[in-house]
Amino acid sequence: MRHCIILCIVALLLSACASKTPVQPVAKDALYYFQQGEMAFEDEEYTEAIEHWQRVRDSFTSPELTALSELKIADAQLADELYIEAIASYEDFLKQHPASVRKSDILLRLGKAHFNQILAADRDQTATRNALTTFEQLQKNFPSKVNPQELDNLILQCRSRLAENEIYVGHFYLKTKRYQAAISRLEKLRTDYPEFYDMGHVQFYLAQAYYHKGDTEKAITLFDDVTRYNDEKLNKESTKLRRKFKL
Repeated sequence: MRHCIILCIVALLLSACASKTPVQPVAKDALYYFQQGEMAFEDEEYTEAIEHWQRVRDSFTSPELTALSELKIADAQLADELYIEAIASYEDFLKQHPASVRKSDILLRLGKAHFNQILAADRDQTATRNALTTFEQLQKNFPSKVNPQELDNLILQCRSRLAENEIYVGHFYLKTKRYQAAISRLEKLRTDYPEFYDMGHVQFYLAQAYYHKGDTEKAITLFDDVTRYNDEKLNKESTKLRRKFKL
């Protein structure tokens, strides 16, 4: 039944453009391979599914069937965790079909492909930024076509990872006695990611950087702020350091 429905959808897609441009009859082989791709995908045989849909795409049976096959290939690549390939396929599809009625779904999948490439906080964050940009574009342009809770959670995870990277770099500058660089990085974190879950440590590192730069008044204020986060271990470290600095 599922495959009959798919064939009907393909037929409708083809007939929808009949009044505008002449459409060649759908080749039996193309529809056969499209159906074979569907069955392989359902069985999680993603490589086989991709091969079938590539044959459909390369047959140039119709613009509609070609576009549908291109999208199916990208979906199979994503399911098979071939994230780099999936990203390239989705981006190419969006370039070729910028007005697609499925653009919101494609952007979500593209964002998730980037998201699955995200590295640890001490590594390059290009994938995180790409995922965040895609999710924010989706949130701005298609707010009614996505699950807001899911999207908000994905955006929060991206922002948290970027903030973790900022605090990692800021702490590194602090340890290597590059205090102004540490201040710049950590202050940027406070401005750009005010919702960051570990802001207590940001204040703690900033307090030390300002102290070493000679701004004891700012350091005292920041050390005082650390106590607001009710982190017992952090408060003990802060108290010990204040005694050492005689603040």
